[in-house]
Amino acid sequence: VHGDDHAHPGGMGCGFFKLWSQGKLEGIPPPEFNSEEGKDAVIEAGGVYETLFGNHEEKIVYINFVPGTTLEPKAGEQRFVVDAWLTGSFDLDVPKYLIAAASTVEQLKGPLKAKLIVPNPALTPEDVVGVLQGRNWEAEIVHEKDVSDLVKVTPEGIMKCVDGRPSDHPGMSGPKSLGGVYAIATNRGVTDIDGLKKIVAEVIAAGHIPSVHGDDHAHPGGMGCGFFKLWSQGKLEGIPPPEFNSEE
Repeated sequence: VHGDDHAHPGGMGCGFFKLWSQGKLEGIPPPEFNSEEGKDAVIEAGGVYETLFGNHEEKIVYINFVPGTTLEPKAGEQRFVVDAWLTGSFDLDVPKYLIAAASTVEQLKGPLKAKLIVPNPALTPEDVVGVLQGRNWEAEIVHEKDVSDLVKVTPEGIMKCVDGRPSDHPGMSGPKSLGGVYAIATNRGVTDIDGLKKIVAEVIAAGHIPSVHGDDHAHPGGMGCGFFKLWSQGKLEGIPPPEFNSEE
């Protein structure tokens, strides 16, 4: 929470808290504690109190819907920043959250001008179909309800290659990617062993079992992964080959 350098007490320097404590946010009951009690409670529970300086000079309100991102304050170019994606993180009432934000800006005589930051458009199934058809594939869209053997990914399943051949490993309910963990390496341009090991650790931290594969007739066995073989031979356009071989 925050205060500022000229309010008395300092915690009332948060305009939002001041309006809340005065019952000026429609539909939101005021707190049963004052600004200093709230500050002390937050600090005691492990939070932080910050002091802001100067007066409000915001020129615009940014409402940010891009998960996991924010805008840092600019002293010479003040803006209100509302990270709306937090509503999903904390299961908040979205209209209530945004109306409270708008009311706060209005009552603080802030700018009635907003820019909504939204994620870049996601790649759609139609986009993928278009790309594949452009490469002379046959491609169609099917719905989840029509794929009867679609199963939930489980922690016991390995993150494995897209290869459809039978395996000696029982954990087939993990996510499928090109060459298993090699998919991440090639996408990021990682070509060294240390980088590969870091990717393995990252996959484990994400709750999956990292894997690569070979087959029963390639020599050496690891070259039985067609994706790794193409990668190692420099046959994947725009992707530098690895500095290690299949066995390494």
